Amino acid sequence: MKHLAYILILVLAFSCKEDQKEKVDTKVESTTHKETTTKNTEKDTETTTDLPFLIDIKSLEKDTSANPIEVFKTKATNVATEVVKLNKDNIKDALTKAKDFKNVVITVDNHTIIKLDVNDCKPSGAWSACMPKAEGYIKKGDLVYQNDYANNIIGLPDGQERLMFLFD
Repeated sequence: MKHLAYILILVLAFSCKEDQKEKVDTKVESTTHKETTTKNTEKDTETTTDLPFLIDIKSLEKDTSANPIEVFKTKATNVATEVVKLNKDNIKDALTKAKDFKNVVITVDNHTIIKLDVNDCKPSGAWSACMPKAEGYIKKGDLVYQNDYANNIIGLPDGQERLMFLFD
């Protein structure tokens, strides 16, 4: 099922306005932390202003698509400076790296999206990291607003896909 989701995201990404951008993706695999990082160096007409969630979190409520979290992930994959696949082993390093970026968003599969305040954190035993304050939504049929520490919103470490989008 995950492979199907990856393929759909890639098809969507490549089918959208391909003639307007040059894109080079660099994948770095680290076996010590089981981390996959995708760095985007691109000339693209899309910018972070094309992602209203980064400016106003509550703008997601106005999105009329069937799943605004999926729409964000598709757009953000092309716009983000880096995308990091999170797990318990790499989250501490990823959160440290996130402090160098203007906007940081984490998604969990296609049902949770949060924007982080990396300057306010609370230790989490389950994640073995200081988890930042977060604001966002969980999709339970309708979007349910959340404002808490990230570990309380994204849940316990498990097999779900957790992606961290880093924006300059």
